[in-house]
Amino acid sequence: MEHRPIFIGGLSFTGKTQLRLMLSAHPNIFIARRTHMWDRFYNRYGGLTESENFERCLHDLVSAKHIQSLHIDVERVRNEFKNGTVSYEKLFAAILSQSAHHEGKTRWGDQLGFIEHYADAIFAAYPSARMIHMVRDPGARSGESAFVSSRRAGRIGWETAWWLSSARLAGRHQKRYAGRYLVLRYERLFASPEPALREICSFLDETFYPEMLTHGEINSHAAGIQLPLPERDLLFIRSCARKVMGKFGYAYDGLRLSWKDRVLYSLGWPVNLAALLAGTLGAGLGRRELFQRELAS
Repeated sequence: MEHRPIFIGGLSFTGKTQLRLMLSAHPNIFIARRTHMWDRFYNRYGGLTESENFERCLHDLVSAKHIQSLHIDVERVRNEFKNGTVSYEKLFAAILSQSAHHEGKTRWGDQLGFIEHYADAIFAAYPSARMIHMVRDPGARSGESAFVSSRRAGRIGWETAWWLSSARLAGRHQKRYAGRYLVLRYERLFASPEPALREICSFLDETFYPEMLTHGEINSHAAGIQLPLPERDLLFIRSCARKVMGKFGYAYDGLRLSWKDRVLYSLGWPVNLAALLAGTLGAGLGRRELFQRELAS
């Protein structure tokens, strides 16, 4: 059986959930949310050809909070692999395809921040997969995330590192997996939802349905919204990410810092730079857990 899964990736506050809701309104598409199969289970239990490893992995999978809601028939999954080889990729596909079938859909998918870090393994396992990578102006994204993140010293440095890591992967994967990897700007989706969704459906080889436009909270998001973020933070982001931002068409108008902001920018610059360097190193080493913990704290 050929799987044609759909993966939605990108950072938080880039429109992933809204896009998932719109795509899930399609009669053929079921997309799960944050199953964490790849970042918490992939290659974590040894070879699954060993029955003990398989059982431990399957038990933990179906016990996970975000997978419990998928209505999994565990015995059916077991039976699927009784007389054949099993791998993590096949196990994930068995669970999600079963969930799609339960919903009356023919195609499955998953939404998860950082899924782009697993693109190589995903496309190797599912050659017909499609991945949509959401990106957003880093200043606007960081402004919105400031409402749920602490104002701890260095936060803006960590967020800039996170954005740069995701954006660079977007550029790399779009070239490497041409025709299978779509980079979509948050601003375009919410400014012109119908043309954007038509393009996405074409990319997925699916028919566009107008009903998709009634999902995803389109009207509650303003394209390119600039939520309150101190100009000293915007200046730090621009100074460190200007080149990569330009590749996605992002730029800031000139910033005029007050004397107070200039002082605070100078005082915060070393801490933010240290956080940026630490975050870049963490992303380069694949230390996703460190990256998340530092940003969430």
